[in-house]
Amino acid sequence: MTTNTVQKATLAIAATVLVLVVVGYFAMAPPVAAQTSTNTSTSSSGSQTNVQWTGMPARGAFRQGPMFGGGQFAQSQPNVSVGQTFTITSSAGKYYVAGTPSTNGTASGTLTFTVTGKLAAGYTLSVKSGSLTVAGTTYTVKSGTAQMGRDAATIVGQGATNPTGTFLLRASAHGSFVGSTGTVSLDLQSGSSEYLVFLSGSISS
Repeated sequence: MTTNTVQKATLAIAATVLVLVVVGYFAMAPPVAAQTSTNTSTSSSGSQTNVQWTGMPARGAFRQGPMFGGGQFAQSQPNVSVGQTFTITSSAGKYYVAGTPSTNGTASGTLTFTVTGKLAAGYTLSVKSGSLTVAGTTYTVKSGTAQMGRDAATIVGQGATNPTGTFLLRASAHGSFVGSTGTVSLDLQSGSSEYLVFLSGSISS
C-alpha cells in the first residue's frame, strides 16, 4: 500500500470518528426549553433598547406570577356563581369632607353587587343599586362596576350616583362576601363637594 493510500485511509477514519462524536453529543444533550433572540430597536432619542423574547413560559408560571398573588390558583375558590348578589347594609358610618377633616358627620348606606363573571383570578361585578346618605343628602347609585378577588374577600370599583356624582370604593369582608360582616370605604364627589365615607355593617347574599 502506498503512502498516499495510507494517509487517505487515516483521514477518512478520523472524519468518521469526528462525525460520530458530534452526533453523540447532540443526542445526549438535554432539550432546550426556549429559544432566546434579541432584537434591537432605536427610540426617538437615538438610544437603543434591547427587547428579549424567551419563548413560552414554563408550565405553572402564571400560577406563580405576582399578578395573581403567587400560587393562589392552587387554592379552591369560594362557592360564588354568576348572577349571585351581595348586599352590604351599614350599621355604622362616618364621613369627612376631603381636605377639611374637621368637618365630618355620620353616614349610612346600602350597596348591592351582582356577580357578572367568574374568572380564574377573581370575579367581575356590577353595582346597579344602593344609596348613600352623606351630609344630609341621599345619593342613589345608578351604575357601577367592580372586581372581587379570588378569595371573595375584597372588592374594588367605581360608579355614578343621582344627584350627579361619582365614587370610588373599596370593600373588605371579614371572611368572604358569602354572608359575613365587612367595611366599605368610598371617595364620593358631587359637584364641588367631595366626601370620604367609611361604613361598616352586615353582608347578605
